[in-house]
Amino acid sequence: MEVIYTGLRQTPEDIVEAAIQEDVDAIGLSSLSGAHMTLFPEVVRLLKKRKSGDIVVVGGGIIPEDDVPKLKRAGVKAVFGPGTPLSVIVSFFEKADKGA
Repeated sequence: MEVIYTGLRQTPEDIVEAAIQEDVDAIGLSSLSGAHMTLFPEVVRLLKKRKSGDIVVVGGGIIPEDDVPKLKRAGVKAVFGPGTPLSVIVSFFEKADKGA
């Protein structure tokens, strides 16, 4: 798996543009600021608008448990909180890669 880091403070538009240009399979978003309910769904929306809704979007960071179902309804495929074992994250991507 190749990782492309776009840096801090990227707009949803910047993230989607980079993902499409680089032909990625997944986008991992991290939020510690509390903006996850705005930013994560916007990335999903913009991907769909650009006919790239097949790109898997996952999130992580300080995400209140009550927000996780809302994010998933918005199209975020997984949310990983602080301390999530790397094996859990790797397993998610292995299953996603197989179309599970």
